[in-house]
Amino acid sequence: MLKVKDINVSYKDVQVLWDVSFEVKEGEFVAILGANGAGKTTTLNAISGLLKVGKGSIEFMGKDITQIPGYKVAELGIIHVPEGRRLFPEMTVRENLEMGSLFPEAKSKRKETMKKVFEHFPILEEKQHKEAGTLSGGQQQMLALGRGLMALPKLLILDEPSLGLAPVLVKQIFENIRDINNEGVTVLQVEQNVVQTLNMCHRAYVLENGKVFIQGTGQELLNNEHIKEAYLGI
Repeated sequence: MLKVKDINVSYKDVQVLWDVSFEVKEGEFVAILGANGAGKTTTLNAISGLLKVGKGSIEFMGKDITQIPGYKVAELGIIHVPEGRRLFPEMTVRENLEMGSLFPEAKSKRKETMKKVFEHFPILEEKQHKEAGTLSGGQQQMLALGRGLMALPKLLILDEPSLGLAPVLVKQIFENIRDINNEGVTVLQVEQNVVQTLNMCHRAYVLENGKVFIQGTGQELLNNEHIKEAYLGI
């Protein structure tokens, strides 16, 4: 579904990614792991057309999307839920969800998609007429995920969905993501919660200093000595 091949990406004169390659197959849950500054968010922003790729290529569903703008990437079905949620705080929960369904196909199916979102996140139905800014952190993350689902994603890109959440909410958000993936939505997720991510994902890639350092199934990486020492403190 998604093939990233040998991409280099820079912020102005500072190169952040060097020859990064990976792929995501349809129906998979793939994770990108790594320390702060490893290049994880930069990778997602390059895929979404928010950053220019200096070298290499990105292919989605057989189409080269390396140089196309972000709004066209989204139209193709790559929906990015960014770090920090980026909600419209003074708009209601329902209005935020509707903002996720502006493309023609998504708009035509808005009613049935919103029903599914409310099935995943019942609290959003309960608070649908409340301003998004009044929600708790966990509820706001659910709303960000729900807004992404409203766009009918073929590939759902998630950047640090557990950031800043209490452990009980992290568990709930991860279960929501697993359910979304089990329903057929392909997921690419950047995350620092290594253990929980590796226990759930099909495969993962670890970035170190802007390069893919190691890759494997979740279980393979959980058993890897470098991963244990560097990320799990074992």
